[in-house]
Order: sequence, then C-alpha cells, then structure tokens
Amino acid sequence: MIQAARMAPDQERKRLQLLAHSAALRTALRRALNHSNYALTPDAVGPSDVKRAFDEARPDCLVLDTELPGLRGLGLLQQIARADPRLPIVVVAPEAEMAQMRTEAVEKGAIGVISKPASDEPFALRPVATAVIDMLDAQFGFKTRQRHSHGAPSIVSAPKPTVTSIAGPRFDAPGTGRADTALRTAAAPPRVAGATAAPTRQPRVHRPPPQVLVVASSTGGPQALITLFSGVNPAVVTVPVLIVQHMPAAFTPILAEHITRATAWTALEAKSDEPLVPGEIRIAPGGHHMVVCNAGGAKRLKLTDTEPVNFCRPSADVLFVSAAEVFGRGVLGVILTGMGNDGCQGAKVINAAGGAIYAQDKETSVVWGMPGAAVGAGVADRVFPLPEIAPAVQAAMKGVY
Repeated sequence: MIQAARMAPDQERKRLQLLAHSAALRTALRRALNHSNYALTPDAVGPSDVKRAFDEARPDCLVLDTELPGLRGLGLLQQIARADPRLPIVVVAPEAEMAQMRTEAVEKGAIGVISKPASDEPFALRPVATAVIDMLDAQFGFKTRQRHSHGAPSIVSAPKPTVTSIAGPRFDAPGTGRADTALRTAAAPPRVAGATAAPTRQPRVHRPPPQVLVVASSTGGPQALITLFSGVNPAVVTVPVLIVQHMPAAFTPILAEHITRATAWTALEAKSDEPLVPGEIRIAPGGHHMVVCNAGGAKRLKLTDTEPVNFCRPSADVLFVSAAEVFGRGVLGVILTGMGNDGCQGAKVINAAGGAIYAQDKETSVVWGMPGAAVGAGVADRVFPLPEIAPAVQAAMKGVY
C-alpha cells in the first residue's frame, strides 16, 4: 500500500482542479488524493462548465485531460497558462499521443505530461493518479511519498505511465569537491520570505564584456529559458552559454531540443571534456554537476558525480564557482525563476571575482526562490522582469551593465 510520507495540514493543502471527461480517471485521482497534500475542487467535465468551474475553484494546480470533448486540450492548456503563468499544470494524454505531446505540452506551459492507458479499469489508472501527485509534490517541494521498494518515481505498478516532467528531483546529501569547498567557505545567504530587497549596485556601469554567460533556473525555468534566448541574438552574444536547469536526466536533452527549435541558438546537453563553444548553449545533464576547468591550455567542461549541493545535482552553485575560478571578472550570471536558493552562494563567489549577476524579478517569476535569495543576500547587481533580461545581456556584451 502506498501512503503519503507526510501530509500538509488541511489549511495548507493545495486546491487541485481536474479537467477530465473520464469518470474513471476522476475517481482514481479522487481516491489517490485521500492521503495527499491536495484537495480536489468540484469536477469540470465538458466545454460548458470548464471556464465556470475554473473561475470558481481558483486552484493552486491543475490536471488537464487532453481528451475533453468539444475542446482542443493543448489549446485550452495554452489559454490557461497565459492567463495564469504561475499555475502548475499537469497534462494527461493517451499513450499513442505521447511522442507529440511531451514536447508540445511543455512548450505551451505544462510542468509535465503523463500517459494514460486505453483501459478505464481502476488498476490501470491508479499509477496515473499516483504519478500526477508525485509530479506535483516535486513541484511544490513536498516530501516524497513512500513507494514500493522496486518502483521507479511516479510508477507503482504495471502498466507503467510514461512521464515527461520539468519538475526537478530532490536530493538529501551535502556537496563535496573543489567548487563545493568554495561554497562551504562562502557565507550562507539569509532566508527570503517574499522580501524585495534592492540589489547592492543599481546604476549602469561600464566594464569589459563578459567571456562566459552562466544561467541558473528551476521551477518555471524551461519556459523562462525559451523567453530569454528568444530575445538574445547569438550573433551578438558570442560567448559560451552554460545552463543549469533542475530536472531529471531523461529531460535535459528534451529541453535542449526545445531551445534549439524555438530560438536561433544551438543548444546541446553537455558532455564531459568537451571544449566551450562560443555562441552555443550547453545544458548540464540531470544527475551530473557541470564545471568549467582549464585543461591543456583550453577551457573545457567536466561532468562530475560528486554529492548534491543545495539538494540539487546539477547545482548552479557548483557551475558558478567553477566559472569564477576560470574566468574571474569575465563571468555574467543570470538567475531565473526557481524554488530554493541554488546559485546564491555561487553568485557571491562571482561577485568577489569581479563578475556580475542579474536576477529575475518577483513579479515575472513562477517561484521567486532562487532569484529572491540572490536579491535578499545583496549579490544581484541588477533585477529585471523576464522580458528585459535579454536586452540587458546584449548590452553587457558592449560593456554596459
């Protein structure tokens, strides 16, 4: 039997809206929610009551079945995501449509996609409901549910649902290694609870252009990255770009694919020992830290399996510290939307080396955890709404910060 390891108090339970035609799916999810961190709002099963139910429910999260009659599932997804960009949306789609859905749904604003079988039997739908809850738990940072010892995350029994997610995994071990040592010697940042502390250096300054751009993101990051790099011209930003996005290993290649298709950039998952390529993006693979090093007179990337830092692997702090060690004041760091405070201590090291840090503002962040921590610690040189970060990065290439 599967039970929640820890359930939030009733007043803290998230309101979950289910938009699904299948009565069997609604029943399976309702049963799974009995011992979870979520309270199900009244059902909405068709085009006549979807908008009314959604407006009345004001949910904290949404599960969308793409087979709603009379509605184009992904069109509705895009409409809802545009109306409320902060709302975590999980899409449930038929197994036969997963090849198309896993990329299209994430591009339109879903945090993940879960396949459902053709069968409406409770046994077949139970794993789907469990996968939905596990994905949302990861998104909200709830303690992971207990599972069968042989089960993979989000999968508890056959038939196994296919899961595509942009919610990052959570770990519980401290970090080790050279970059990690620098992190432990940096002062821990203060906790940020909705504070909007001003960065320490607001006026525009002139200084040498950066030699590398490092970017950190987590919750809400994939869409923010596409927005950022849609506005940044690789012909202008002719430096290597290195990204840490918190997500499982299976999905970092998909993210690279999204960015390459949606922008003018070439984005690839990083490989160990490859040289840095000016004007191209490398994304840290899930489950590996990515560091910059000098090897044989050339600047190269290394992937390591050292312990998680800030409960994350890859960790932005590890990347940021290594970039500061190699490039000194030639580092421009950008911290985008995300849960937690990863990147904050690395930003402090970049500052100490003479580099610069830009942070996304609270209003445009899905979760103002990572950028908020940097702002609260006074290590963000400038704070921008998401649409203004790209022009600021291009200005930095001309030496204007």
